[in-house]
Formats: sequence, structure tokens, C-alpha cells
Amino acid sequence: MHARSFLASLRALVLMAFALSPCGAIAATDPGAFMNDVSARVLQLLQNKQQPDAARSQQFAKLVDDTFDVPRIARFVLGQNWRSASPDEQQQFTATFKTYMVQVYWARFNQYNGQSVKVTGQRAQSDTISVVSTQIIQPTGQPPVRVEWTVTKEGDGYKIIDVSIEGVSQVLTYRQEFASIIAQNGGHVSALIAELNKKIQS
Repeated sequence: MHARSFLASLRALVLMAFALSPCGAIAATDPGAFMNDVSARVLQLLQNKQQPDAARSQQFAKLVDDTFDVPRIARFVLGQNWRSASPDEQQQFTATFKTYMVQVYWARFNQYNGQSVKVTGQRAQSDTISVVSTQIIQPTGQPPVRVEWTVTKEGDGYKIIDVSIEGVSQVLTYRQEFASIIAQNGGHVSALIAELNKKIQS
């Protein structure tokens, strides 16, 4: 599996943990320990080929719920369009966004072929937000790829709110992509929701 494809898959671990889930943040002693735990859980799930794919996909969706602050991410990626959306559209977008991301990135994760994640450092951005630096190690001996995870403190644990792959923020990428779709459809958030639903069905 190409490094970029694997890293694109990893952003699913950044872009989702919706308010639809009652799960709290995973407890950890610090942001680096949190990301170590997330990485271990993902790799364990990918390596468990004895379970049916549907069951592992459901576990992946649960992992997303446990580790991402999607309500916050959903508001950010819609930008000013979040404020113009109706409460029903906001709820629909958040749910559709989660379904889309889980489906797309689980398909990519399922191509896992021996990559590993190494935490290389962490730094505080504020009292509640930290950036955890990691490397994606390729079993083929290719150079590792730099990935930085922005995590926020929630209760006695943490949740992910962004990921940067080789310096490119994934939430900013989605924000630009979604703004373009909405602008091309008369400013209607419903058009973006419909577009994501089409991709889910296909």
C-alpha cells in the first residue's frame, strides 16, 4: 500500500467523533500516551483478520467515536456555512460526514500492510491543546512520513481535532473542499449533504 494512501486513511482518525456518540475521551496520562493508545488500537483491529469485515468496520466506527471531537470538527469544516445551516442541516451534516469518513477510510485502512506509527514528540499550544508528532514507518524501508495530530484535553482524556500530513492540515483541506461544493450550489448546505450521500451510496 502506498504511503500516501495509508496516510489519507489515517485522517479518518482525525476527522471524526460526533456528539451522536455518548463515549467520552480516552483516558491517558498525556497527549503522547493517548496517541500511542490510539495507534495500538487501530493496528490491533487491522491485524485481527479472523473477525468478519463488517464486525471490524463497526469496531472502527466505535473507535472513531472514542477518539475524535467531530462536533467541533464539523463546525470548523463548514466554516461560515455552519451558521447559515438550519439545526436540522447541522445534525444531518454531522451524521453524514461521519458515515462518509468511516466508510471511505475503513476501506483504505483495510489495505493495511505492515505500517506502524511512532510517536516522536509533543508540544503544547495552549493549556488544553497539544500537537503530537508521529512518523508512519513503512515496512518497505521507504522514508517515514511526518504526521502531526492536534489533540484537545477533555475531562480525564483527549480527543483529536486535526491532523497534518507533511504539513498539510486535513480539516483545512476539507473546509476548502466543502466550501467550494456549497458555493457551486447556491450556498446550500443541503447540496453538500446530498453530495456526500451520493459518495456513500457509490
